[in-house]
Amino acid sequence: MPEARLAPEQWWPAREPTLRQRFIALPTGVRMRVVEAGPTDAPPVVLLHGWGILAYLWRHNVAALVADGYRVVAPDLPGHGLSDIPLAEGSYSVETMIAHLVALFDALAIVRAPLVAQSMGGMLAVHFAHRHPERVGRLVLISPVGFGRITPAAALAHAIPDIPGQWIARVAPRAGARLALWRVYGTRSGWSERDVDEYWAPTQRPELPRAMLRLLREFAWDPHAEPFVRAVTTPALVVFGTRDRTVKPTHAERLVRAMPRGQLVIVPGAGHVVNEERPDEFNPLMLEFLRAPIGEGAGRG
Repeated sequence: MPEARLAPEQWWPAREPTLRQRFIALPTGVRMRVVEAGPTDAPPVVLLHGWGILAYLWRHNVAALVADGYRVVAPDLPGHGLSDIPLAEGSYSVETMIAHLVALFDALAIVRAPLVAQSMGGMLAVHFAHRHPERVGRLVLISPVGFGRITPAAALAHAIPDIPGQWIARVAPRAGARLALWRVYGTRSGWSERDVDEYWAPTQRPELPRAMLRLLREFAWDPHAEPFVRAVTTPALVVFGTRDRTVKPTHAERLVRAMPRGQLVIVPGAGHVVNEERPDEFNPLMLEFLRAPIGEGAGRG
């Protein structure tokens, strides 16, 4: 009998009574799914996932933030998870993604918040802080694009034709999700069968492959220029694992040193998803940074 993907109503946080989800129609024309936790009147913190995944990335980090007094907001970015998947030209440029994020902040009445962001989400967060510093209290960047050398997939994307999504949705194997986890974990193990199911589930959406290709073609994947990061005055904590095979931190030390208020932490043996793979190490590191007095480069923003 063929393997069956999880139905959308079964996706995380369906089995988590302390979490809630809703769908928000933004004036930019997209509808985004948002997973939330914590008191609605608590200080917000916004979590931004990377390319090709969804808010499930943060399942090991939400409780720690709530326990520390935060309202957690974890969206599926456009093109991911259960959010809308636009396919028009320009849908996934940095400028368009920033516009969606501004609209989300406004829709949720978030005036200012820390951003905790991974991989592609890290690139988006830095550009957002550069463009709207008044809205970002702190940056916690996990394996962020822009601070290292990435695999050549983005450069090759222009040569890849748009494959019919219905075909890929039918044949994308569950083993592909397992292989992706194997690649991004530094230890090459540690995930559960449920994790495989959750990351495989979005491949049932036929528009997804074209959206991922468009993201590779339209988003920003090159390392930051030093003058650019010098202009990012938001306190920033940059976290990399020594076994990151996706964004190798070849430029991290130089670029973080160029940031007015940047800190770099390297986690031995961790891969591309330090927050997911090593939450017992990452969560205290994140919370300590967010708690620190403003003069020390952290705080609630």
